[in-house]
Amino acid sequence: MTTISVVLETSVAPARVLAAARDFSDRRAEVFPAVSVDRLEVHELGEASADATEGTAVGPLGANWERCRYDWSQPDSVKAPVTDSNVYAIPGSSWEIKASPSAAGSRVEMIWARDFRRNPRGILFGTMFRVFGKPIFNKYAREIIANIERLEPTT
Repeated sequence: MTTISVVLETSVAPARVLAAARDFSDRRAEVFPAVSVDRLEVHELGEASADATEGTAVGPLGANWERCRYDWSQPDSVKAPVTDSNVYAIPGSSWEIKASPSAAGSRVEMIWARDFRRNPRGILFGTMFRVFGKPIFNKYAREIIANIERLEPTT
């Protein structure tokens, strides 16, 4: 299992950061650039949870996809354990975002915990995640925060 954690500060309030993580409309791809709208399927959306499949195009290799059970029943976080995927091993893989008040507005932590399937796709992306993951996900987390800052809050 490889875990990458990125901590950032933003002027946006924690509630707005977490609202973006719970937004499963087409706007999701505007916040999270790795999510393709045509690969987003919301199976169930509740008061404090969602079951959704999201995919990321990876050029000639097709798409990586994951189905997650999102849970925001605890304050200050949205957790997303992976329940099915063509690249990540189950159980164990997950994503989480935490947002808490700070002097700037919010302290945001994003955590990607990934174990990979033992197939060619999993071996390839698992190696890339371990070797190049930290700089890639640092950049990706900064993009997400910049998108949240740029976009008008949802109502």
